[in-house]
Amino acid sequence: MKITGRHLLVLIAMCGLLASGVGLVTNVAGLFLTPIVEEFGILKGSASLMMTICNISFAFGGLFVPRVMKEKQFKTMLIAGTAVLAGCTAALAVCPSIVPMYVLCVLRGLAAGLMGFVFVTSVLNQWFVSGIGLATSIAMSCSGLAGAAFSPLVGAVVNGVGWRMGYLLLGVLTVLLNLPAILFLPSLDPQVAGLKALGADEQPQAAQTKATATAAKPVEKLSILLLVMVFTFSVLISAPTALPQHFPGIAELYGVAAVGATMISFSMVANSLGKIAYGALCDRIGNRMSMIIYAAMVFAALFLLLVMRSPQALMIAAAMYGLCYALGTVAITMLTRDAFGPENYGRAYPIIGMGGNMANAVFSSVVGFMYDFSGGYVTTIILMAVLLAASVAIALYVYASKSRKA
Repeated sequence: MKITGRHLLVLIAMCGLLASGVGLVTNVAGLFLTPIVEEFGILKGSASLMMTICNISFAFGGLFVPRVMKEKQFKTMLIAGTAVLAGCTAALAVCPSIVPMYVLCVLRGLAAGLMGFVFVTSVLNQWFVSGIGLATSIAMSCSGLAGAAFSPLVGAVVNGVGWRMGYLLLGVLTVLLNLPAILFLPSLDPQVAGLKALGADEQPQAAQTKATATAAKPVEKLSILLLVMVFTFSVLISAPTALPQHFPGIAELYGVAAVGATMISFSMVANSLGKIAYGALCDRIGNRMSMIIYAAMVFAALFLLLVMRSPQALMIAAAMYGLCYALGTVAITMLTRDAFGPENYGRAYPIIGMGGNMANAVFSSVVGFMYDFSGGYVTTIILMAVLLAASVAIALYVYASKSRKA
């Protein structure tokens, strides 16, 4: 199905929000660490704490989305959120020490979380019936694409005129990327704007009747057991996304340090393209089978990382492993939608999404500590395989439970 007209503008707007709130906040943050460490004379861990604070605040920001995501005030929320995110980013340029930067990162994370995954996927669920998997994956892939597209520009500014000018540039880019959402998103529900969700006219009459009945009935209380299971899935499936940032360490340990940066690049390309492919596949064969296929490829990548040492094999493994990002984002949103239904998605996803964000933040440090204690990455690779297997088992159980109830 082609995405055109107002639906295309809405999708572009959601891409911009994730490009600024995730791509610029997280995926280019590493460019600032070394110059900040050198200027303030602090440990790299102290500078890296900015990223952890942002990620944790981002997770908590998503919890407030259901309370502020109202038809009459969402424009105000977008404008205020953009002002806080861009303003705090620019304010980092004038900080005299690391402590005020921590405070600004709290505010940046909260603002980005309000306009992040929860808001974007909730809007897409309203505007798309057909092609929801593809639309979601395209929007989520923009977080990685933004990092790839703007890293050279930001890096050149940081290296050329300093990290403070780099933060000012990020503030300007944040406003530009958020403008489509402020200008082109007419409403949270297309019916308010006199439009229909994409593909609504193509639903069978029985499906339309069922959807109307579902929308009309009161929202039921969330199943605590189901919520815990999907939350656990989110945590376990997101943990493996912390490994790629340690690819240079793996390459160095294997005696091929020169390919470490290339492994990250291959992984990021697979991150972006893999999400789009996952969404298209999901629309065709469903989230359950798509998840199994992607998980199998990530398992194969872990096996290659465990037993292979050649540069070519490691780069192939890195590219295959990059597919874990689709599992840690698109698969979580689709499982939440399948498990709770569109009518309960906005209540369940903020909690579930927070688990995934927290897992990535925590396991980024866990992998480093495991290396310190073991002197290698074998234990870490095996752990990632175990977590991945457990997450797939939980998801399959959720789908089996839903099938039995149906």
